[in-house]
Amino acid sequence: MAVERILVVDDEPDICSLVSEILSDEGYKVSIAENAKSACEQISNTQYDLVLLDIWMPDQDGITLLKEWKEEQKVDCPIIMMSGHGTVETAVEATRLGAFGFIEKPLTTAKLISTARKALDAHPQKESAHEDKGADWLMPVGSSPVVEELIANCKRCAKQNASILLQGEEGSGRGSLAHYIHQLSERSNQPLLVISYKRFNELDGSDIAWAAIKSELIESIRKNQAGAIYLEHFNAINDPIQQRLVDLLQQLHDADVFQRFNVRLTVGISDQASKKVLSLFQIGFGMLRIDLPPLREHKEDIPDLINHFIDYFCSNENYPYRKCSIAAQNAFLHHHWPGNLTELKGVLQQLLIIGGEQEIELKEVQQLLQSQQEPGINTSGGLDSLFNLPLREAREAFEKHYLVRQLEKVDGSVTRLAEVVGMERTNLYRKLRALGINSKQ
Repeated sequence: MAVERILVVDDEPDICSLVSEILSDEGYKVSIAENAKSACEQISNTQYDLVLLDIWMPDQDGITLLKEWKEEQKVDCPIIMMSGHGTVETAVEATRLGAFGFIEKPLTTAKLISTARKALDAHPQKESAHEDKGADWLMPVGSSPVVEELIANCKRCAKQNASILLQGEEGSGRGSLAHYIHQLSERSNQPLLVISYKRFNELDGSDIAWAAIKSELIESIRKNQAGAIYLEHFNAINDPIQQRLVDLLQQLHDADVFQRFNVRLTVGISDQASKKVLSLFQIGFGMLRIDLPPLREHKEDIPDLINHFIDYFCSNENYPYRKCSIAAQNAFLHHHWPGNLTELKGVLQQLLIIGGEQEIELKEVQQLLQSQQEPGINTSGGLDSLFNLPLREAREAFEKHYLVRQLEKVDGSVTRLAEVVGMERTNLYRKLRALGINSKQ
């Protein structure tokens, strides 16, 4: 994948230097123009993927320059306007003239990175240049031999039509891998239907309830023709229902139902699965098996994973950006990670929530990792209990516990809470309501 080029146009050297440093750290190739004349020269000589354009410059204002570029079709990439004292009217005018977005100064790292990434992804040429953008995002992160072998196995399996068995410890990323393989396959233009283990555990055990879900599963196969189905957390299904589900899958396999509707079945299963179940899936169903490595077996990938997850939270959750110090990374490298990728992601999420925009330091990482190993960290049973939940529910459970704990420290003051957690009060009020937290209580 080619390095994306960004041009920063601003007459303030400090702004240019700051923006260049932030975006360079993110892997972009950044050029600087300190006035409109220099910007026009660079635009004529180089093709950029994104331009960050200041509005107030001494030789020519950014709005006029934007209008000229658009009218004369000199720039075919997204343009983001920047201003330290812009107005609503200015932002509206910039958007009307074709600007992708508007960023106010002083710039925040998270906003800058997030807006730049959205603009780059929205560029129409990006879609044709990177047709497997979704697969790139889902691809296992790292360059270790273990991860390279995992990626190679996924690519081989994606070319086949056989069913797939994904086996690995909890938190090793079975769900993401199922989506990654689907995006690589010829079925990617059809949906991947995820069937939660909860749907089966909701059954009351009666024959009527089982008949209903049996019909539901068959109907899902029929409707998802030429697509794929992912049965997640097979081990989490209650034993009596699990056996009935195995029998049903055997019947569907014997009747060639998946083949007749051209639907690929993928099953996620933990490393605690019995040999009998594994034998049935692999031999009885002829499933291709992919083993997901635990994080402790490829710790050399942790620095890349840290950057990946921080980028994810900043881009998708608008969390403040924090760079991870070398000493902190070293602490991550020496942790055992029993919860694998899910644990690492959860730890980084908490560090981004509680730390503002300062660099992630060794001391706070050590304190957080140590606190996770202490009993009673969470009234609902500790962080380990979160690893048994789907990601959305685990995230909500953590956020609720975290905010309640912080509310207790500030005696229920939402104003002080907003300062502690680094959130704007309007957004914080929405978050509290969504999580069912009453600050007055």
